[in-house]
Amino acid sequence: MTFSKRHLGFIQIFLSGICFGFLGFYGKMAYKQKITPGELLALRYFISALITGFLILSTKPKSLIKLSLKEILASLLLGILGYALFSSLFFLALTGLSASLTVLLLYTYPVLVTLFSKFFFNELIGKKGILALILVSIGLIGLVWGEWSVSDPKFLFYGFGSAFFYALYILLSRKHLSHIEALPSSFYVQLGAGIILFVINFRKNLSRPFEIISQHPFMIISMSILCSLMAMTLFLAGLQKIKSQEASILSMTEPISGVIIAVILLGEKVQTVQILGGILILIGILLTSLKT
Repeated sequence: MTFSKRHLGFIQIFLSGICFGFLGFYGKMAYKQKITPGELLALRYFISALITGFLILSTKPKSLIKLSLKEILASLLLGILGYALFSSLFFLALTGLSASLTVLLLYTYPVLVTLFSKFFFNELIGKKGILALILVSIGLIGLVWGEWSVSDPKFLFYGFGSAFFYALYILLSRKHLSHIEALPSSFYVQLGAGIILFVINFRKNLSRPFEIISQHPFMIISMSILCSLMAMTLFLAGLQKIKSQEASILSMTEPISGVIIAVILLGEKVQTVQILGGILILIGILLTSLKT
């Protein structure tokens, strides 16, 4: 079988999910150091944007100015209304829902992407695609099986909101960024998210980010590189080569890798139902990669 551009897209989305899977590990480490979710998100995106910008200036500086004003604005807005908004809603949901339920709500986004792709972009998923979506959805329930609690119905709204805006980000990225180099577009997306979250979380204490970075430089920088620079650039690069709903299903490697990382690095225990759920997700991912 000839290795195609499409196969490369599958690999890039798959690897992106693994990189995103480290977020839970970094999040737990940050919370132990009394770093709030908002502070962590702001630093993650802003530092990653600076590192990405440095890489581009060191290798292909002209690629930053090749983008039109419309493309730059589209990337910045996708960062603000996509990553910044969905991440903030996710962490808001976490304050009123159990972690497993919050994750389950977020990962309804492949269903939303599939539905929106059909109605707005006429992307057909086919029988194998529908079966893959069903398998990963059932598998996800098993993977996050545990205590599901709700302190207030409004937090369910935040959870669904995180899924909705992430699905919107994927679809709009596919539409507006498919012809742009992944690294420059990733830079502007991260910059948009980083600036807005920086203003929201540090406007009352401008010395706080320097305090966090000086005390935990390795944690902040490695998280920014792995969970933002690599994860987001790989995702955008892969999204240019495959359909939106395929990318959303393949990105389910994120919760699987998140569980594996938690077991290996944090010593968390895994239940049989979680293993079975992970297997179903992997089967769904395999079906997605094999379907024509």
